[in-house]
Amino acid sequence: MVDLNDPKTFKDLDPKDVYSSTKLFSDQCTQMLDEYFDVPFFEESNSHFKKIKNIVICGMGGSAYGGHVLLSLFHDEIKVPIVVNSDYKLPGFVDKETLVLPISYSGSTEEVLSCVEEAKEKGAKIAGFSSGGKLGEILKENYPGFTFNPKNNPSGQPRLGTGYIVMGTLILLNSLGVIKIDKSQFVLAINESEKNTDETDKTARNFAKELKDSIPIIIAAEHLVGNAHIIRNQLNETSKSTSMFEDIPELNHHLMEGLKNPHDGKLKILFLDSNLYSEIHKRRLFLTQDVVIKNNIEYVTYMAKGSTRLSQVFNVLSFGGFLTLYLGFLYGQDPSLIPWVDYFKEQLHKKD
Repeated sequence: MVDLNDPKTFKDLDPKDVYSSTKLFSDQCTQMLDEYFDVPFFEESNSHFKKIKNIVICGMGGSAYGGHVLLSLFHDEIKVPIVVNSDYKLPGFVDKETLVLPISYSGSTEEVLSCVEEAKEKGAKIAGFSSGGKLGEILKENYPGFTFNPKNNPSGQPRLGTGYIVMGTLILLNSLGVIKIDKSQFVLAINESEKNTDETDKTARNFAKELKDSIPIIIAAEHLVGNAHIIRNQLNETSKSTSMFEDIPELNHHLMEGLKNPHDGKLKILFLDSNLYSEIHKRRLFLTQDVVIKNNIEYVTYMAKGSTRLSQVFNVLSFGGFLTLYLGFLYGQDPSLIPWVDYFKEQLHKKD
């Protein structure tokens, strides 16, 4: 059994220091806030960006995290239709009044770059960010956006740059006026997340032990649905674990019937709970847990910490990072490696 309290575990299974990248989540957020929050990306010569009728966020895997957070956190506030597009092609509605927001940590994601070229052909407005690569070069052609220095991600793995991707997305759309977040709200959320880091780390270790040897289903509501999506991805890549996510109230119309079979005892539910959920969603979550119990399925509940919805999102981002890291350790996995993803990409571009 892997000992999560033994420093040797980290030395043997984490040669690229994924642990430090995970622990530096708040530092990533602070770096982005300090460097880009006050930059007027869409002012003066870029004022035509104020006239948009829809937005398409283009990103794959971890680079789309900001879009998923955005759509759940500001679901009831956003006035402009927004779509997260994870494909080579743009939706058919994209035109000159569309803002296409390409996001790629590496700057070399082929699906994202394909969408950029199509956006150019359609005359769409373009803005975005990356840490460099081809996308970084394209943005320098006079498109609003930035290229960040991932100095607080020592592992070098794009999916461990969660703070960069989420903050970058929120900052750009805040600058555009699509959402409204005061700098003080970001500061509060980051400070509360940082204050709870050690406790979150410890809690995640215990939850990892609970989820080992199971197929986790992540369930959340309202502002934490984006977090459920992200934890599912991290369980796949970092923990090398099969997982899925569902949201309340949608799952109450189908998933509960699907809990009957098969009877192999492999499913386990991770509920993401919040004292800031609306009363109807609190009631739905409680009743969903009741149905889970009656189907003889085990579950654990993580109560999001933080005084605001943004703070809770950041706290759960931190928790998810630690949780999936430790579960990977318990499976004896190097969390930095993604051998099957690498193999797939190699075969995809292999010439016959």
